Amino acid sequence: MLGARGALAVLFSTLFLLSSIPIIGAQDDESAYVRAESYVVVEHDNVSHDSTAYTQGLEFYEGRLFESTGKYGNSTLREVNLSTGEVIRSVNISSGEFGEGMTFVGDEIIQLTWREGIAHRYDMDTFEIITNYSYDGEGWGLAYDGTHIIMSDGSDVLQFRNASTFELESTLNVTLNNESLTRINELEMVNGLLMANIYQTEEIVTIDLVSGVVVEHIDASGLKPDNGEVLNGIAFDSTTQSLWITGKYWSKMYNVTFTVPESPPLPEPEPEIETPESSANAVNSVYSEIILAIVLATVVILMAMNLKDGGRNPRNGGP
Repeated sequence: MLGARGALAVLFSTLFLLSSIPIIGAQDDESAYVRAESYVVVEHDNVSHDSTAYTQGLEFYEGRLFESTGKYGNSTLREVNLSTGEVIRSVNISSGEFGEGMTFVGDEIIQLTWREGIAHRYDMDTFEIITNYSYDGEGWGLAYDGTHIIMSDGSDVLQFRNASTFELESTLNVTLNNESLTRINELEMVNGLLMANIYQTEEIVTIDLVSGVVVEHIDASGLKPDNGEVLNGIAFDSTTQSLWITGKYWSKMYNVTFTVPESPPLPEPEPEIETPESSANAVNSVYSEIILAIVLATVVILMAMNLKDGGRNPRNGGP
């Protein structure tokens, strides 16, 4: 016959097994990844933008606006008047090169080319080329985080390059809601996070540079002017803490912030209809309660019988 310890062991083992079943089931439903927060753009202001500019990169430097444009035979690096959209000064790159993203490293500018594998480093004040770099693959967007130059190439991979030599040092895969995110285009650092256009969409994402996880997904639809092409161009002005976006051949540039979208009204709850599954769950619940009651009653009886026998069975033989 079971001793008191044996009876208690049966009791606790049974309680543990019965209580752990719903916990195990709940774990299967939990997400194991960070889901991006959803936002929409809010327009606060807009200014004129050169509608002939095939915008590839947009960047502020101490309140001054600079832009890189693309297309073979028409690619430029330029400084732009923010208030009027007028081009203050501009330099053409080779007709055999397609201009892409650009960024500042100190007071020098680095500009990518699309398929030519060449990056130009300019003096900001003169637009004279200081040096050129070569790289493999395509060039899309550029940003500088204060330590590394960050480069996109249209894939789901960000490249981290040496700020002085442009040598590739590391890479980071980007995911949105646990899926690889491709077509990452123009880049911009904003308060320690990387913002990016997603090519051929009206979406902007914010990327955590430690994990590669997209933490914000922004719907920027509704801004594109007539005859404009895709959204492309993000510039953060640290002197005014303002964010500006535009696109290829857009006649406007917009000062925006982001907000949580309004939730649609919840539908009226429908009356519950008993299904075979719900009936089965109810039966299982009753069955579990009956089993638990039987086990508890059995344990109580065993403990009572054990106490009646003096707590243990007499041994055969011995002194």
